[in-house]
Amino acid sequence: MANLGLPGITIDFKGLGTSAVDRGEKGTAVLIIKDDTDTTFTFAEYASVSDLTSTEEAKYTADNLEYINDVLEGTPLNLIVARMGTLDSLNDLLNSIKGYVPRNCWIAMADGDTDNHDAIVSFVKSQVTNNYKRYKALVYDATVTDDMHIVNFTNTYVTFADDRGKVSGNKAVPWLLGLLSGLSLSLSVISKSLTIFDSVTEPDDLEAAVNAGQFVLYNDEGTVKVARGVNSLITTGDNVTDDMKFILIVETMDLIYCDLYDTWKNSYKGKYKNYMDNQLLLVGAINAYFEGLETDLLLDPNYDNEAEIDVETQRLANVSKYGTETVNGWSDEEAMAMTYGTQVYLTANIKILNAMEDFTFTLYM
Repeated sequence: MANLGLPGITIDFKGLGTSAVDRGEKGTAVLIIKDDTDTTFTFAEYASVSDLTSTEEAKYTADNLEYINDVLEGTPLNLIVARMGTLDSLNDLLNSIKGYVPRNCWIAMADGDTDNHDAIVSFVKSQVTNNYKRYKALVYDATVTDDMHIVNFTNTYVTFADDRGKVSGNKAVPWLLGLLSGLSLSLSVISKSLTIFDSVTEPDDLEAAVNAGQFVLYNDEGTVKVARGVNSLITTGDNVTDDMKFILIVETMDLIYCDLYDTWKNSYKGKYKNYMDNQLLLVGAINAYFEGLETDLLLDPNYDNEAEIDVETQRLANVSKYGTETVNGWSDEEAMAMTYGTQVYLTANIKILNAMEDFTFTLYM
């Protein structure tokens, strides 16, 4: 007897190339802190600094309150503070986080050490791979990264423009969490001047650091900026392309994934009979969604962004029931009509737009 398991959904972004509907543009930030000031809560949520009343401020140490304000300065959609005791297990808190925070959010830790950042990397990779999550982690100088959902910040020192002065780069993680989670999908992070910093200590070779999958800041004629809006992905191939090294591309991929996942789960799953006409209705809804993304310039309006029934996969699925000779004799139209069990096999080609970052101008005289 076949193993049925739970009803499932698989949405794959297949990388192409040789190297390769209302939505909020801002994301949720999740800041992990260690704090024993008030042990009566694990999670607290804030939409803006105005939510930090005197009662809320009393829950935190002065340092953690400053970190919370740093995140909110980036104006994320909302901030979830995840508190653990100074002697508590981070893994226990991470297990609680996955049942509380949204499927698509940014996660970082204030004052974490290398082991903490490595644990967050492992957690996010596992949840993205095994649990349909689209978490993104901002970590500091983590040991093992090489992943499109991990942003590895590595500047050794930053100098804040306020009275904090020159401190370890680790102290900048909460502010950068707010920046990344609050950034519009129409912008690359390199477009921002980071005026909270007077200066940063740059790596010896900026270009090499970027190519190594590091998120680094640099000094640009008196202004601190992000060198390149990249995540830690280095290894490409097997449907993973160079485009996926960009934070902006992955943010759009994750938005589309979560929109489709949630729409399927809430509006389609188990609610319609599995025959071709209903599958085509779903295809039409997805294509209308793509048109909206074209209008927002998240997808290229000059490209044919289109979903369709995956005829070949559906044909192959029917081999076990009807035999190879029979299914190979079906026309594409006949194969489309032969839906298989509870499965809906769709495929799509899309082109996600990146920002203009590189400039080449040849002037002949």
